[in-house]
Amino acid sequence: MASTIVRIGVALLVAVALVGGGASVAAQSDGQSADQPAWADDLFDDMEGMQSQYNNFIGEAEMSTAERQVFNRIKGNTINVYIVETDVVFSFRMASDGTITELEQSRNDDADLKMLMTRETAESLATSENPVPGFVQSVRNGERTNGTVEGIVITGEDGKVVKQVTWGVINAVKGFF
Repeated sequence: MASTIVRIGVALLVAVALVGGGASVAAQSDGQSADQPAWADDLFDDMEGMQSQYNNFIGEAEMSTAERQVFNRIKGNTINVYIVETDVVFSFRMASDGTITELEQSRNDDADLKMLMTRETAESLATSENPVPGFVQSVRNGERTNGTVEGIVITGEDGKVVKQVTWGVINAVKGFF
């Protein structure tokens, strides 16, 4: 019981730190394709191709109970994908069935969630024949390290305090499962 209380306390402290502006991400552009480097166009083309692969396999995804609960928190949201250490931003909506829709090569001002990943992670997922297991693993193992990220880190988009707190707690406790 005491360890559960400690875990919840740590999770809440992490959430408060994130809401208070803990780690920052490099400033992002307005998300227009013209402002992004040429490699971003190639990556977006690969992501468009990956979208159908992802959508085809998401119904067959094997996830633990904890992974499924995290995944269910992503569904139904519009998400901005920030490629860390660059000005590249994409956006998409994850439908209630888990499929990716409305993939755009720009930032969506109405997004609820922020997904952070490196260019290498994005390229690996975008060129995978079945990107679902890689996505699940990257979210499960995602963490901030030395000013960048490993895997995929999800948080609430700026100004979305409830989402920031929720994802602060999820990110703090997901390592315990």
